[in-house]
Amino acid sequence: MMTGRLFGVAALALTLANVATAQDARTVVANATKAMGYGDLNTIEYSGPLAYEGAGIGQWQGPATGWHQQTLRNYTRFIDIAAGTSQRTGTQSRPGDPATGLLPGGGGLDPSNSESPNTCTVAATGAWSSRFDVTLSPPAFLRMAAAASDLTARAQTVGGKRFTVVSFSTDQKAPSGVAYRLSGYIDDQNMLDKVETGYEDSAPFLIGDILVEQTFSGYKTFGAVKFPTRITQKRGEVVWNDTMIASVTPNAPAPAAAGGAACGVGGGGGRGGGAPRGGAAPGGGRGAAPGGAGPGGGAPGAGRGGAPGGGPGAGPGARGGRGNNLAAQGGAGARGGGAAGTPVRKLADGVFQVGGGYRVLAVEFKDHIVMVDAPQNGIADFIEQTRQAIPNKPITAVISTHNHFDHSGGLRVVAAEGATIVTNEMNKPIFEKWFSNPRTLQASGGGWPDALEQSGKKAKFKYVKDKLVMKDETRTVEIYALKGVLHSQDMMVVYLPREKIVFQSDAYNPGNPGAPTTGTGQLAFQKLLASELDRLKLDYNLLVAAHQPSSGDRDVTKQDLFTAIGRAN
Repeated sequence: MMTGRLFGVAALALTLANVATAQDARTVVANATKAMGYGDLNTIEYSGPLAYEGAGIGQWQGPATGWHQQTLRNYTRFIDIAAGTSQRTGTQSRPGDPATGLLPGGGGLDPSNSESPNTCTVAATGAWSSRFDVTLSPPAFLRMAAAASDLTARAQTVGGKRFTVVSFSTDQKAPSGVAYRLSGYIDDQNMLDKVETGYEDSAPFLIGDILVEQTFSGYKTFGAVKFPTRITQKRGEVVWNDTMIASVTPNAPAPAAAGGAACGVGGGGGRGGGAPRGGAAPGGGRGAAPGGAGPGGGAPGAGRGGAPGGGPGAGPGARGGRGNNLAAQGGAGARGGGAAGTPVRKLADGVFQVGGGYRVLAVEFKDHIVMVDAPQNGIADFIEQTRQAIPNKPITAVISTHNHFDHSGGLRVVAAEGATIVTNEMNKPIFEKWFSNPRTLQASGGGWPDALEQSGKKAKFKYVKDKLVMKDETRTVEIYALKGVLHSQDMMVVYLPREKIVFQSDAYNPGNPGAPTTGTGQLAFQKLLASELDRLKLDYNLLVAAHQPSSGDRDVTKQDLFTAIGRAN
């Protein structure tokens, strides 16, 4: 009897503690709402001279520099907080590096890419990953927090600064059925410092649950409200958006509808989860509308000088030997992604070029195989054809020339073979975080769980600072980090000294034989490659490109590169 009474007292105490926690959390949110002047705020409009907007997860400039971004000048963003909608206008461009003419991220535009007017919108019924410009904004977040039924608060110190972190679940659910959650960091001045959430990864599943962090800095008073003058967003620990704000208008009238595509797609990383109910305030609903485009943003390789255009396709599954999900990851791409029958060409004893539109290098050592690159599409068939070319030896390493997903999206599948991933040293904190991330938001099916998840293995890594040599008594392979590459700052080349072969991805996409390269960006990139190979003092004859030459499969020589860039031998 006493035990029952004690249990009842304990349960009552726990209930009261939970009620107190909720009340404390609501007090924190109410105090922040009041301090920031958002109590009577229904709409807000802000503008500024410059912003950078993410354009493609899977196509980064570098792990510290960020995902490929578009430049936006003289922009204005209007947010209807109650409706959960937004419209952004501005002048958009994708300028190249003024020093080299090179472009950040993937694609084949030149720095002559002109600025043009651009409008995008956020719908209340959009996918979770497409609505962050609304849901992560300070006034919308605090309104959602105030209405949440499971609001909690906890103290946390970050970088020596104390915050109260308020968290809650939204009504919107991920494909796995898990509700998306939001957390906000409120400082001792009742200012919202940061908001966090997450969304699901999609094939190639490199990132896992994608952490989204939006930070606010430089708060100023505009009329009756306090609003940041800089908003920076990271996705997967890598910068996505960076917005500078000069002017803020509280309760601004709605602008005239200007149409435009949805904001924030073209690399949303997944299927986006359920959409909220039509007309609902931010966070409502459990629909199932598809999300933003998958990885790759601006279609990897589109229009690159000499390389076939168009992003990788999602053709039929290739051979599977490890269950349906490995087969699903082996689909043929629109540029020869590796369906059964992928071409294999012997370049030298124990050295094979595998693939069509996308190619990898398979290098035989005494008792193992090293692969170079792991394309997103067709990876299962690349592995199978490598095994057939070099039978009875395990693949023990895969060298990733750079982390653009069209070339690295198959890394998890090769890692499931037990292969060590060899990548640039600058990727160490990012890769190890991605491969250890939880994966709770992605629904089963469509290739998930993937081969690595099914295997139960943990990915292994080896890092290259400037140079790494892999050798035994039969073979030597040298890996070099390139310097000054804006396309992807982690870019490396692979060199076989005895065979005088260089393998490279994207730095030189060969055109027609004897044809000079046109297009400022590609020409600058090719000149940079030639200069870097000179700096490294590599004695090479054959250049193997990860993209098939525009004229079809053929040997590409050092002289071809020199002809392309207008350089005498």
